[in-house]
Amino acid sequence: MTDPGAAAAMTADIDDYVARHEQDLVELTQALVRFDTTSVDLSPGSEHRTNEEAACQAFAADELRASGFAIDQWEPDARELAHHPMMPPWHHFEGRPITVGTLAGAGGGRSLIINGHIDVVSAGDQSLWSVPPFAAEIRGGRIVGRGSLDMKGGIAAAMFAVRALRACDVRLAGDLIFEVVTDEETCAMGTIAAIERGYRADAGLVPEPSEMNLWVATRGILHGSCKVEGRSAHAEINQPSWQEGGGVNAIEMTADVIRALRELSADWAGRADQRHPLLGAPAIHPTLVAGGAFIANIPESCELGINTTYLPGNADADGFGSGPKAEIEAAVARLAEQDEWLALHPPRWTWATDYPPYELDPASPIVSVARGVAHDLGRESIVEGLESAYDGALLTRFAGTPSPAWGPGETARAHTTDESIGIDELTEAARLYARAIIEWCGRAA
Repeated sequence: MTDPGAAAAMTADIDDYVARHEQDLVELTQALVRFDTTSVDLSPGSEHRTNEEAACQAFAADELRASGFAIDQWEPDARELAHHPMMPPWHHFEGRPITVGTLAGAGGGRSLIINGHIDVVSAGDQSLWSVPPFAAEIRGGRIVGRGSLDMKGGIAAAMFAVRALRACDVRLAGDLIFEVVTDEETCAMGTIAAIERGYRADAGLVPEPSEMNLWVATRGILHGSCKVEGRSAHAEINQPSWQEGGGVNAIEMTADVIRALRELSADWAGRADQRHPLLGAPAIHPTLVAGGAFIANIPESCELGINTTYLPGNADADGFGSGPKAEIEAAVARLAEQDEWLALHPPRWTWATDYPPYELDPASPIVSVARGVAHDLGRESIVEGLESAYDGALLTRFAGTPSPAWGPGETARAHTTDESIGIDELTEAARLYARAIIEWCGRAA
């Protein structure tokens, strides 16, 4: 039975360590942010194909190794992942390793995965930043930099929590697995690669910027494109009907497709079975349009890109969005049935990302542990949903590792100019992570 006095003394020692070494936590966060790990785009024709992920992973491995972790670092083989529904055919991991550290417990405790991604979104127009986006400068008690919030700050706080446990001679009963992955901002195949390598645990925590609330549900995400065929002709000459050889404007046809998708999205929003208490309703958004070749030509083709979200209840038996995908295709097929040209030249769909949704019981043990240690520190970690996605869905669905997000900072600051995280947010997170790790994994006698 745990001695309450000894437990209180242990947490006091951890808090004291975090307070005395706050500057070390700041410097660890800054070091991670200073690696330019802007997500690569490996799709054909892209020019942004390299970054500093390998150097950042080497740094992360050194930090984990210093805290006693055994390190497994590898470049996943794209051929071994080709079967996965989320894997694009052009994707690879060359120069972009995954790092997993394992801190073996003494036995008798529960295992825990901490999972974080080091890739970040583009900084955009750097002239709009008040400081260089990868300088990680401090302004008003906050570390400013791309990825400081999403999510290198959370990774640093979790790493520092383990450093504090080691410094305070805390040995865990259960195994602690720390996954540092790439690729979350693009295809999310980094975490899939770690799952395929065999990493599992009794539960997980993902230090996404949730303001230390707990995300227990996400919507799924579908990315698709629809190619609409027209017939080229001189735009400045009145055209006969298409049956008589006249031009067909593919952009105008695409506008009809957009209207059909808008109607389907509105139908979803109005259906009782398409409402979720934490996630709201799913939606279809046209996000990319590419069509036409010359200002004086009637466009012969147009491609429409869409971003679609769907609810956990819409997922198929494998966890993916085959149902919403079929509804979208059917809506456009019905349109084609009403138009002679489209009936003969039906729009062609290509599907890329299918990021699965998930839902975790708010009363699950890992959620209860996180909420409990937060309460002990005077904070209420409420249960929320995320309308977008994060890698906890993959750990929960495909690794049998229930994994809420629980991390420092406000989601609203993610992906913004002058993205930042508060130093006070980092120190609070480090204290909470240390407590949660001990509570979940158990302390060895």
